[in-house]
Amino acid sequence: MVLEALKSMFGRRIRLPRDLDTRVPRGVRKAVEPQVAAIQAAIDAIAALPDLADVATTKKLPKGFFAAVQALAGAYEAYIAAVTQRVPALQKSARAGTSEGQHACREQPVGVTGVEGMAIYRAARPWKDFAPVAQELARLGEQQFKDIQALHTGKDPEKIAMTSTAVQQGRLDFARRGEPCPFLDPQAHRCRIWDARPFVCRMHHLLGDPREADPRGPGYPKQVKAYNVRMPLRQQVALMQIEKRMLMNAAPFLNANVLQWLQLAEGQLLAEAGEAPMRLAPDGQTAAKANRNKPGAKKFSKEKKRARK
Repeated sequence: MVLEALKSMFGRRIRLPRDLDTRVPRGVRKAVEPQVAAIQAAIDAIAALPDLADVATTKKLPKGFFAAVQALAGAYEAYIAAVTQRVPALQKSARAGTSEGQHACREQPVGVTGVEGMAIYRAARPWKDFAPVAQELARLGEQQFKDIQALHTGKDPEKIAMTSTAVQQGRLDFARRGEPCPFLDPQAHRCRIWDARPFVCRMHHLLGDPREADPRGPGYPKQVKAYNVRMPLRQQVALMQIEKRMLMNAAPFLNANVLQWLQLAEGQLLAEAGEAPMRLAPDGQTAAKANRNKPGAKKFSKEKKRARK
C-alpha cells in the first residue's frame, strides 16, 4: 500500500488527452469574469434546492433540479464560447462529440459527476434503444474495472485509489481498446446526448489532426494536441460540495454512473418532487394504460359472475 502511494506521488504520471492541464491566459480570464459569475450563480441555484441530502432515501430530486442543471450546462457552454472567441488556437479546433472530433469519443473512460450523470440518464432513458445502450454501458464498465483490477497490487481488489498506478495504467489500457462511447451515434458519428453531455467532453478541443485522438493510433496519447477549457477551480470545488451533500457516492466514470441512476430509479425516470410519475416500458416508451373497456377486462368478468347468480 505504501509503495503504491509513493508511485502515485513520485512515479511517472500517465495522462490521457482529457487529463492535460491547459491554462486560460490571464487576460482572457479577466475578460470572461461575467461568464464565470454565471457559472457560480447556476451552482448556487442547485445548492439552494431543498432536500438534496434525501435523494438516496426518497428517490425524488428537488423540484427544479434538472432545469437548474441545464442552466449550469448552459452557463459553462457560454464560458467555453467566450474563451474560444479570445484564444486563436481554439477557433479552428474540433470538439469531442462532433463528426470531426468523433475520434475523441473513443477515449474512455470518461469522468463525470453525479449531477451530470443524473441529467444524462434522464435524457437517455426514454430512447427506444436505451436497453442495448445500457447493456453496452455495463459491458464497458465491467471491462474497465477488470483492466484496473489486473494491475492492482493491494490486498483488497475492491479498494483502489483513484490516483494509483493501477487506475492510471488501467485507464490507458482500456482507452487503447478504442471502444466507441455508447452515446455516440454510429451512423452520424455525433454525440446523442449533446445537450446533456459530460463537462469533460464539453471542454475538450482537438488541435491539429483530430484523427490523432483515436486511442488505437500508434502515437496515442503523446501525439494528441488538446486544449481543455476546464471549469474554473473555485466552481469545480463548489460542485463537489453539492456532490458531498447529496450523499450518493456517485461513480466517477460515465459508464458506471449512468447505471447507478438506472438502479436507483428502478428502471424508470428520475423524478422531481411533485412531478407526476411516468411509467416507462423496457423499450423506453410510455407504458400503455390498461384498457378497462376490453371484453376481457376484470370489471366485465365480475359483472358476468353477478349475472349468473
